[in-house]
Amino acid sequence: MTRDDLVVTEPSHVGRARVIAASAAARAGLPLDRVHRVSLAATELATNLLKHAGRGVFSVVPGLGRLDVVAADRGPGIGRIEDSMRDGYSTTGTLGGGLGAVRRAADVFDVYSRRGQGTSVLARWHGGPSPLRGGLRIGSAVLTAPGETECGDRWTAQTADDSVTIAVSDGLGHGQLAAKASDAAISTVVAHTELRPARILELMQPSLASTRGATVAVAQLTPAEGRMRFCGVGNVSTRFYADPDTSVQRIVSRHGIVGVAARPRPSDSVYPWSPRSWLILHTDGISDKWSSTDWPGLFTHDPATVAGWILGQRGRERDDACVVVVAGGGGP
Repeated sequence: MTRDDLVVTEPSHVGRARVIAASAAARAGLPLDRVHRVSLAATELATNLLKHAGRGVFSVVPGLGRLDVVAADRGPGIGRIEDSMRDGYSTTGTLGGGLGAVRRAADVFDVYSRRGQGTSVLARWHGGPSPLRGGLRIGSAVLTAPGETECGDRWTAQTADDSVTIAVSDGLGHGQLAAKASDAAISTVVAHTELRPARILELMQPSLASTRGATVAVAQLTPAEGRMRFCGVGNVSTRFYADPDTSVQRIVSRHGIVGVAARPRPSDSVYPWSPRSWLILHTDGISDKWSSTDWPGLFTHDPATVAGWILGQRGRERDDACVVVVAGGGGP
């Protein structure tokens, strides 16, 4: 398995970003003309990372009936976003048109930027119907540890009846053995989506016994009933916002490692979920020292843009990293 991400730091990385995105688009089954559009957007996004910030994270996330390309940096930010969409506009003395070209190429385009802090850009292409239920919106950004070809952090979103189960797994260490542990964790979720999170984690224990183990968080959302169930083992960071205007609630997982040692049976915790609720999960490849209050207006953007921003701002860039952001859905 080849990685679908990289840290852009030099001109040769622009070509690598284009190949990564085009390969992912082809694997996702997009027609050739759309693969070309993905390639164009990837080239522009990687070029912008290098030209305006000097370095940045480029992450391609296939799944959920679509292909997302996210580019995030800690550069100077964009002062006037609408101006940056105009062809010929440039702040660096070069031919402008990068973001405008990306917006024209993509089915969905979104950007969040703050002066002096950085920018997160999302370009999305639809490849089929979304498997999600209840109006939920989910986005993710992933970055593989330096020198590795496989990411040991995995995530999934699976639908059963009126519920959507989201899981994030961080295999211990990184590389192929970490990926093997996370693959086993995600496979357990896929096979038992109809069960509650605690039971899924319980079944995961023997599935990961032959691996090095993983830390795992499982959230199950039932928007029609206004409910979220959660259970986690290990240090996957979980933040719940009942409303974007309210303070964050940090959800603590039980200590331990799934697959390494048997522990007392886990139990679910239950939280209210509304069309205005947000849930953010991320692995320890991202620093836990951040607050959404430092980034006004972030929750008005697509969850994938939010995930890219968090990865770009707080990613450690020395370990696998995965951010999953969930928002909205119909209330009771």
